[in-house]
Amino acid sequence: MKDKKNLWSTVVHVAVAMILFVICASVWDLYGQTETAQIMRIVADCCTIPGVLYVGIALIGWVGSKGTFDIFGYSVGGLFRLLRRDAYEQRAETFYDYRVKKDENRKPFNWTMLFVGLVFILLAVVFSVVFALVE
Repeated sequence: MKDKKNLWSTVVHVAVAMILFVICASVWDLYGQTETAQIMRIVADCCTIPGVLYVGIALIGWVGSKGTFDIFGYSVGGLFRLLRRDAYEQRAETFYDYRVKKDENRKPFNWTMLFVGLVFILLAVVFSVVFALVE
């Protein structure tokens, strides 16, 4: 079951990255170009956009999966606890207790996003090298 879920996750991420590629190709008029060098330049740029987005989102997700942003959730929750009527009667949980509770429910890191992003960055490098050789 988990392998099927990972497969679908990879397929969805590749499809979204390809949609971003097609949008970039349309914006930069890839389909109207006739010179090979210009085509390679635009294809390299179109691979860079989804690659950087996916790697960036994956790295932020990795940092979040380690609990780095827990302090923000704890502090905002503490602020809202102060606005309740019984705020002074109830003892607030410590940050350590909050973090232990969050660690129990933490989702694992999404490796498929990083993989798809790195593949698109690798494609961008390949097309950039081809562009440099053709030009």
